[in-house]
Amino acid sequence: MIDLIGQRIAVLQCSDPGLIGKKGTFAIESMKTITIVSGSSKLMLPKVGTVLQLQDGGRIIVGDELVGRLEDRLARGSKV
Repeated sequence: MIDLIGQRIAVLQCSDPGLIGKKGTFAIESMKTITIVSGSSKLMLPKVGTVLQLQDGGRIIVGDELVGRLEDRLARGSKV
């Protein structure tokens, strides 16, 4: 499992087309959303339908795999 908080990410795909291509720092997540900080603004992305790319290493993260609480993902042994 990788720690996404603090990672630099880019949005490759999102249900909100205006967020595609945005870059920022993964700040926090809730059950259904991800918040990234880009400059002085905070962007809230839905997890479902979102695909992110880590800027360090280029790993692709599919938001659908992040749905739910971090604690629940740890309990079920998710790799993300």
